[in-house]
Amino acid sequence: MLQLNGPQELGGLLLAGGEGRRMGGQDKGLLPLCGQPLAAHVLARLAPQLGWLAISANRSLADYRRFGLPLWTDAVAWQGMGPLAALATATDQLPPHIALLQLAPCDTPDLPADLSATLAAALAAGDADIALPVTPQGPQPACLLLKVGVLASVAPYLAGGQRSIRGWLATQRVVEVPFADAAAFANANDPATLAALAAGRSGA
Repeated sequence: MLQLNGPQELGGLLLAGGEGRRMGGQDKGLLPLCGQPLAAHVLARLAPQLGWLAISANRSLADYRRFGLPLWTDAVAWQGMGPLAALATATDQLPPHIALLQLAPCDTPDLPADLSATLAAALAAGDADIALPVTPQGPQPACLLLKVGVLASVAPYLAGGQRSIRGWLATQRVVEVPFADAAAFANANDPATLAALAAGRSGA
């Protein structure tokens, strides 16, 4: 069982609802990395940083339930609309004590140990509603931290025929937060990247 050791008002949502097209349609979060599903590695990185965690998934639900966390599927109206579908669904699902929500893809096993704290500090220091990590390789929108009040804007955005998370971010107050280590945000989008992540752990 995961030990959640972060601030109680800081929640997290593991994004595991993708189609895994570059992985031949496999469920990426359940692909093995050093004997554990990719999602298990991500959850282990997040748990010390957060006070609450849930999983967004649309298949392999029995497998994801084994993590012992709240599990949501995208609402019918938003199915197939990408990460924003998970946010639209989360709007009515989050416990009332959650003030900030950290996103994380199910295939990013090396996320920074200070990801949530760094993003939360950036929000506290300014008047933005969303903290967006930016590495030398560019923005990482699937790893953002947001104030839960902005979730109400997601459903109208999707209902208007839009589904780009970057497009939605352009309508919000966002602070960009630099992270020097781009490798910490590497995701296993394809078999070669997954093999490289495994090799890095084995020292190969």
